[in-house]
Amino acid sequence: MSDYPAYAPSEEHELLRGTVRELADAKIAPFAAVVDEESRFPVEAL
Repeated sequence: MSDYPAYAPSEEHELLRGTVRELADAKIAPFAAVVDEESRFPVEAL
């Protein structure tokens, strides 16, 4: 938790962050190393 509660993200923001993190972990991360090695656009992420 933040030392400055006035600047803490809202509950909705935290929910969105978690949802985006799950999506990235499931759909983008598995291809990240290959995309980096091949220096190409990650078409799998579309």
